[in-house]
Amino acid sequence: MNHSAHYFAVAQLARRDYSRHEVQCKLKLKGFESVEIEKALDRCESSGFLDDKRYAELLIRSHVNKGHGPTRIRQVMAQKGLDKNEINLALDSCDYDWFELAQKKALKKYGHIQIEDHKDKVRRTRYLLGQGFAYDQISYALEYVLYK
Repeated sequence: MNHSAHYFAVAQLARRDYSRHEVQCKLKLKGFESVEIEKALDRCESSGFLDDKRYAELLIRSHVNKGHGPTRIRQVMAQKGLDKNEINLALDSCDYDWFELAQKKALKKYGHIQIEDHKDKVRRTRYLLGQGFAYDQISYALEYVLYK
């Protein structure tokens, strides 16, 4: 049974959203020719099955729900093969308050427990950096805990 690249791509996209790059890689692994792959991807885009803008928004929402910051989300989006301009556009157009999100993440992890010393502050900073927050967002988050 010899299925077309378009058939395979639609079958993949019926399960969940992927970036154009991810579907392209899956089709290459299946042994489809580059010309057929591009036609299939274009067809999927024109029919609305494949939409990198929608996928970028979905990724942002998903990672915000996990408490991840913009740096980590940007890395994930790049790993998924999204275009740098698409990533910037999606992150710039979302209306999340990264400072508040950093604060929520810190409170969830550490509660209202005061920062004991410099070593403890460094540990908390490193944790929030790993979650994808910038230093100014982390300072805001940790300051809230310091003075409550």
